[in-house]
Amino acid sequence: MRPVLSLILALAASPVAAGVDDAIDAHILPGYAAFAQATAVLNDAAGDCSADALRPAWNDAFDAWMGVSHLRFGPVEQDGRSVIMAFWPDERGVTPRALAALIADAGPIIETPAGTAQISVAARGLFALEYLLYDPQFAGADSGTSAYGCALVQALTLDLATVAAEVDDEWRETYAATLRTAGDEGNATYLSDREATQALFTSLLTGLEFTADQRLGRPMGTFDRPRPMRAETWRSERSQRNVVLSLRALSDLARHLSDGSAPLAEAALLRAVGLAEALDDPAFAGVVDPSGRLKVEVVQQAVRAARDAALAEIAPSLGVSAGFNSADGD
Repeated sequence: MRPVLSLILALAASPVAAGVDDAIDAHILPGYAAFAQATAVLNDAAGDCSADALRPAWNDAFDAWMGVSHLRFGPVEQDGRSVIMAFWPDERGVTPRALAALIADAGPIIETPAGTAQISVAARGLFALEYLLYDPQFAGADSGTSAYGCALVQALTLDLATVAAEVDDEWRETYAATLRTAGDEGNATYLSDREATQALFTSLLTGLEFTADQRLGRPMGTFDRPRPMRAETWRSERSQRNVVLSLRALSDLARHLSDGSAPLAEAALLRAVGLAEALDDPAFAGVVDPSGRLKVEVVQQAVRAARDAALAEIAPSLGVSAGFNSADGD
């Protein structure tokens, strides 16, 4: 795994609670509520489990996931929920094998929510559903030709909606207050205001790094060996859309954290969003061509420049500095 940023916080010159509160109220809680709602709609739509019927609701759910996918702390990290909801990158192609085994076995494990929760995380969540709705290997896994395939789709949509609702409920009922009361007596999760700010600023930086290194870097591969089929959600041709939505969400988080006091970082983020929007390469298939690869590389450079701008401008306003440690990352 490549090194990822870890943060070393210094004392802030001024309180940062306002930025934390704004991020919770205007970014985190609405984001998780939207994802829970979108997955509930997807689950309702699975009454007709054909691919054509479910694709719009699945895309809406994935759009909502992009609004919170960078928030890898709190309830979403408990019991591996983030991986359950979005198992990617799949370095070894585990998801199609796990799904194929389930369908071949046609066992009763998916007949109950408790049973579905026991299957491999690679066969659960948004990416497993993408295979079932878009990949030709599973073209028969819908209500038109396969009763078990339909039951599997319905089990996975219910499972996803359940996990999303759990995360949303825990944020609203307990975890938001835990983050707000950082440093208060009895708060064993965040011993100081600085630790709460660390969690949010880490989400911003690692979110930008994930988009640069994974969403853009994986399909780029090397100049001699581009890997377009390593792009996130290339089967559904929404790889570019994921980058755009993720960058918009990260821009929103940065704005709330900095309270509008980081114009250079905000401009750098908006530039990255604009370049991503202009790509016209939905699945990043264009990386096989040198000119297409260059366009994606320009976006990647802009995302990294936005990360650097956040370190240079937002970090001082929050009283943070960054160091580099070797750690496992996505």
